[in-house]
Amino acid sequence: MTSNFFKLLRFSIDPSQPVPDDIKAEEWPMLFRIAKEQNLQGVIFYGMKRLPEHCLPDRQFRMKWFAISRQIATLNTKVNVNAVKVSEIFRQKGLRTCILKGQGNALIYPDPLMRTPGDIDIWAEGGYKKVMKTVGKMAEGHKRCYHHTDFPPYGGTEIELHYRPQFMNNLISNGRLQEYFNKNADTQFANIVMLPDGAGKIAVPTTAFNRIYQMAHISNHFFHEGIGLKQLLDYYFVLRQGFTAEEQKADRLTLKRCGLYKMSTAVMYVMQKVFCLEDKYLIVEADERLGKFLLNEIMLAGNFGFYDKRLDKYRGSQIKKNIQRLVRDARFMMLFPGESLWEPVFRLYHFFWRKTARY
Repeated sequence: MTSNFFKLLRFSIDPSQPVPDDIKAEEWPMLFRIAKEQNLQGVIFYGMKRLPEHCLPDRQFRMKWFAISRQIATLNTKVNVNAVKVSEIFRQKGLRTCILKGQGNALIYPDPLMRTPGDIDIWAEGGYKKVMKTVGKMAEGHKRCYHHTDFPPYGGTEIELHYRPQFMNNLISNGRLQEYFNKNADTQFANIVMLPDGAGKIAVPTTAFNRIYQMAHISNHFFHEGIGLKQLLDYYFVLRQGFTAEEQKADRLTLKRCGLYKMSTAVMYVMQKVFCLEDKYLIVEADERLGKFLLNEIMLAGNFGFYDKRLDKYRGSQIKKNIQRLVRDARFMMLFPGESLWEPVFRLYHFFWRKTARY
């Protein structure tokens, strides 16, 4: 079943891939379940529209999936408008911003409306103190952590205001990652793009920045809660934009300095195994052992770990959640010791940071 889903996914994102004509009618409910767990309903429906009639599910099932795809497209249109307006709010406050992932990633999909949107992750310039001094009162009463604060929803869309794009558990790697972000910040805030249907303009990260930032995003969610194929598909389209030999060399050095190299080798395996990405688009050499482990976690946990049944007994209290993190660290320790061993240290650092951070 998983193999057929991967075939269908590859066909949906790449017209050159063979038609998955061996899918049986009784398999479609399970394929739909996997698409839902990985938050890829719109992507799979995009491919379904090109399938020959004998491969399709019954009409009622198709109409149900069609309705979901239209909801995703409508939601994308709404989030596009909101992203422009939220960016303008911060601009009027004197802050340049950049929309991370989300609507910027959607622009490099075959159809910008096929990707299921989430909240708006907006990175504001200037670092923690400047950002919070400028707009902190607007976020009062909302949860705040090391790299972002929750922000009042806009137009029905949840907002995360970032003063740092992402972080690592390893404090040494994290310092280097923040150095990379700060060094390249101006270019991201100046990278203006037009959203579909005249929604307006926003700034989004460059492809070069996304090759590092989105790898850090994948790594962070893998260690803290789980990661799904949606985020790996985002990264697939980022890599498909291509890079020069000089850029590849620089990326490899940055990934090593920031503690992301091992995760990168696992991600490259998934790029090959699931998406059949050509070797010329791989930043580093794939590691089969690490990659199989990552892919197994992806399929067990689903989008951001929401479907991980192993976590059911840890849901509820903060104490249970902390125990779950320790169990998770122990499970990853042999393959990814760097981030796993540092996670309790970062948690302690984060506790004191929240107590002492002022603006």
